[in-house]
Amino acid sequence: MNIKHHPTDQTLMDYAGGSLSQAMELLVATHMTVCPHCRDKVSGFETMAGAALESTDKMAMANHSLDHVMAMLERDTANENTVEEVIEPRKIAVGESITGSAMTALPRPLAELLPVGVNSLEDIPWKTLAPGVKHFQLKSIESKGTVRLMKIAPGVSIPDHGHHGHEMTLLIKGSYIDEIGRFRAGDVADLDDDVDHQPIADTAEECICLIATDAPMKFNQLLPKLLQPFFGI
Repeated sequence: MNIKHHPTDQTLMDYAGGSLSQAMELLVATHMTVCPHCRDKVSGFETMAGAALESTDKMAMANHSLDHVMAMLERDTANENTVEEVIEPRKIAVGESITGSAMTALPRPLAELLPVGVNSLEDIPWKTLAPGVKHFQLKSIESKGTVRLMKIAPGVSIPDHGHHGHEMTLLIKGSYIDEIGRFRAGDVADLDDDVDHQPIADTAEECICLIATDAPMKFNQLLPKLLQPFFGI
């Protein structure tokens, strides 16, 4: 799989540090099942974080040990006690990177949130969002943000929109093109509130993507704005 678009380094660092929302975390984990580049980056960030934490622990322990030794020496002078053994700092365990199967099957992080009996993209109970556009919202995993699958028919575009917050889109099948570039299976569009775009499914194959947001979309046309409260996007 030739992946050209990845989550930003900041997003991957936040994932490694556990500070992403669960919706974003799910999308990154799903992307990493097919992207060794991002698995390696996350592993590197986890190693760096573990080393930094271990170094901090050692410094704190060293300072504590010095204070402890000085206090003991002062007591030795008066009471002829011996200095206690200094405790070694604990080791920081580094988490393992996620691995998984190709996009031809449902990746494990995504499959775990789908209804019982859904074993493929064809089994998903899609709901019509607009002509040529269907979606399926995954079961809630937290109060902040949403995560949904979207299916776009060939040649159909999503209404022009921006974002009130962070939006990430992972292409699972097909491709689309927008103001940023062309995205194919495995690619991730990692967007903030500075970006407006209008994705268009640009091949004869339907486009299926996983979309995670932490705030509602910001549509630039009247009709999508009016319909937005009904669909929760």
